[in-house]
Amino acid sequence: MDLQFDCIVVGSGVSGTQAAFSLRETGKSVAIVEEREIGGTCVLRGCDPKKVLAGAMEAQQLTKRFVHKGIEQTAKIDWEKLMAFKETFVENVPHDREQQFAQAGIEVFKGTASFSASDTLCVGNDRLSAEYIILATGARPALLAIEGKEFFRTSDDFLEMSHLPKRIAFVGGGYIAFEFAAIANAAGSDVAIIHHNDQPLKNFDPDHVALLIEKLQEEGVRFYFDTNVTKISQVKGNYQLQGKDFSLEVDQVFSTIGRTPNVEKLHLEKANIQVGKKGIQVNENLLAAPGIYACGDVADSEGAPLTPVDSFEAAQVVNHILGVSNQTTYPDIPSAVFSSPKLARIGVRAIEAKKEPDKFHVNEVDMRSWYTYRRTNEQVAFAKIVTERATGQVAGVELISEEADILINYFVLLIAGKWTAEQLQSFIFAYPSPAADLTSLLTKMSML
Repeated sequence: MDLQFDCIVVGSGVSGTQAAFSLRETGKSVAIVEEREIGGTCVLRGCDPKKVLAGAMEAQQLTKRFVHKGIEQTAKIDWEKLMAFKETFVENVPHDREQQFAQAGIEVFKGTASFSASDTLCVGNDRLSAEYIILATGARPALLAIEGKEFFRTSDDFLEMSHLPKRIAFVGGGYIAFEFAAIANAAGSDVAIIHHNDQPLKNFDPDHVALLIEKLQEEGVRFYFDTNVTKISQVKGNYQLQGKDFSLEVDQVFSTIGRTPNVEKLHLEKANIQVGKKGIQVNENLLAAPGIYACGDVADSEGAPLTPVDSFEAAQVVNHILGVSNQTTYPDIPSAVFSSPKLARIGVRAIEAKKEPDKFHVNEVDMRSWYTYRRTNEQVAFAKIVTERATGQVAGVELISEEADILINYFVLLIAGKWTAEQLQSFIFAYPSPAADLTSLLTKMSML
């Protein structure tokens, strides 16, 4: 059947859903296409379910820090019950989201979309045409291309494990490996992280990464750096990982080397759309070709592959379609690793700022003795604050602590508002709280 719409959105994740609802609110006819469960990665098999599991890890770690300080013993995680709780956050999403689409007047097509012309997509037996097409197909876990790669499991599988394996290995040293390793270790697994070089989490401060590694090692996580896994074999139901001078047997092995943009099924060549290693190539307006936009994790844009960036890019695409905005300008974007302790950062990195001492000042602060961290017996709490010498304004922040994910968002506001330490002193924050530490973080000169 041939059908005509004002806009077609491919993908029902964060960016696709936001674009579809926003465009429909303006009165445009909108279709949305999804080949998997409606809802997308973040809600169904990414950020949201992961954070539920991380919550149990945080509770377990908190009780461990309070043993002999009022708590009798460390809490034990029941994996099966935890996964059942996690499922309550995702099980109704596809049905509820589809109902929301229907109520909004957005037509849903389930199946794989592929271009037959620059303004037309085929989905099963339907041919959908539109003035505007938005590609928001996201990305999927990448598999290391080695012998035995079929034995790899991915982050999708981890978040669906009904039973926790006794021995787990993560091949790759990025966000997902450090987060899942901390979760699995807290739940009782013997965990190993294997990384091809000695610089895991390369986008975060190396001193803070080293502290995180040290803490995880104390908890029992094993690290194998400068190690390349070249083969996986199945041995009596288990898996043997092999490399040069390396061998490790585990019950489950996960590929955590990154994600791959979902472009293969779209037949992009029929719409003259170019694709690079990082995804669909777009201009400053997120245009991939006349009338065709790409946003979120499938787009090779300036934005990092993070859920808030997906939402931001969707809003920019809608604004461009409506003629409200002609160029996408990204604000400073925070990022966090939900391990234990947590890492967080935004803006200019301390390691780069130190190369320009005339322009930037780097304030390195040991917060372990501060009330905020002593009250929960935290052993790791450090910050690096980069300020501009000429203005005193905050240019970048790097944190490691159990409160890092909360504290970094205050700095988002400070950076966006171009506030200085003097201006911050005019505000009164609730005490005691992490926000009450902001002024001290900008003025304390305690060096690491």
